[in-house]
Amino acid sequence: MSFLSLLVILQACSLEEGNWSNQFTTSDGFFNNSNKEGALTVLTVEFGSGAPVPNLNVTITDASSGKIIDSAIGSKEGQAEFSGLKEDKNYLITVSTAESDFPTIEEFTYSSTDATHVIQTHSTTNKRIPVPAVMQNPELPNGCEITALTAVLNYYGLKITKTEMADHYLPRQDFHTAGGKRFGADPNVAYSGSPYEKNNASYVYAQPIVEAAKNVISDKGKALQVTNASGLSQEEILKFVEQGVPVVIWVTLDLSEPQKNNGWFIEGTDTYHEMYQNLHSVVLTGHSEDKVTVMNPLKGYELHDKERFFKSYVQLGKQAVAVHR
Repeated sequence: MSFLSLLVILQACSLEEGNWSNQFTTSDGFFNNSNKEGALTVLTVEFGSGAPVPNLNVTITDASSGKIIDSAIGSKEGQAEFSGLKEDKNYLITVSTAESDFPTIEEFTYSSTDATHVIQTHSTTNKRIPVPAVMQNPELPNGCEITALTAVLNYYGLKITKTEMADHYLPRQDFHTAGGKRFGADPNVAYSGSPYEKNNASYVYAQPIVEAAKNVISDKGKALQVTNASGLSQEEILKFVEQGVPVVIWVTLDLSEPQKNNGWFIEGTDTYHEMYQNLHSVVLTGHSEDKVTVMNPLKGYELHDKERFFKSYVQLGKQAVAVHR
């Protein structure tokens, strides 16, 4: 039985028996926080898996004054204990590691009748971030970018499908012909054609995916941030992953050499965009000394040679998007 399952059972007992509130069993033994005035138990769990994230810095701050009330290091079960909080007062919980660039911050109103707060955060202990495998086919044969983003959003708990993302959030523009020339969108602005089709299709770079992510996050009311990580070095990209942040990255199919053929004129300009024939997007979820782990929307989870992977990233113009707290 998982720790969170045990927590649910204990909370149910508190309603039926009236004497279980704020009592939990851990591997360190049994403790009771219910006798402390203004007691609060903070549980830190990972996005997606819900597994406890241990040994994090947890700080309670007065939301109105900014004064730090207390801080603690979470246990190996991801649990931190506090006391002295005031009824119906607003506080901020900040969760992070000492070196984290992405602290998780949540505001809450304290109530002694609900003195346990579960906070989802990034895990820095996993070798692979558990992003769900979301496949682009059969619906989106040319929709790898929006499918990769959907997988990342699902990891953070947004209940949305790849087709909903393609229909409502992917910036799109139709191809059209004028004066014998084919015109379409700048891939930095919108997707030309349809990701549902095999031939009348194209791709986008990072910025339209950033906009899609920001819009759906706003619509769903999620406390997430989106970073256009394009142009960052290998080391900078890997730092995201090491801090528990999955990254959507543009590479080529099977990390082969980039191939270009055909294309279109950018709408409103005389600039011709020569089209990549083997552009692809994947989610970077982990790495070791010489390998990277990715969620490939065409194949699922894969291991790749790290040097070849980042060579392809550079060849495709260093396009990347990170979603984080």
